Amino acid sequence: MKKELELYELVLLLKFTATEGETNERIQRYKDFLTARGSQVMVKNQGKRSLAYPIQGFETATSVQFVYLGNGDLIKALNVELQRDEAILRSITTKLMDESLSKLFT
Repeated sequence: MKKELELYELVLLLKFTATEGETNERIQRYKDFLTARGSQVMVKNQGKRSLAYPIQGFETATSVQFVYLGNGDLIKALNVELQRDEAILRSITTKLMDESLSKLFT
């Protein structure tokens, strides 16, 4: 039985050395990667961010947020792609809590 799709958030910190066009190209590549596998994606480019501590010698990075539908298989495939990309300083994927569950904790 195939696992149901759940809502996930991916935050990427990209090296700030890229031009705006290169950054938009990279964002589109990951958006296309997700949609080609049947996901729905929302993307928000947060722009330049100062980092709390240097990562790989960078003190600023471009922050990009993806919210998408996925399952474990999609996340594994996406993580492989992210690990191969040298322009990514950090990436974190979190499962967004269901609204019915969040009401239990309030």
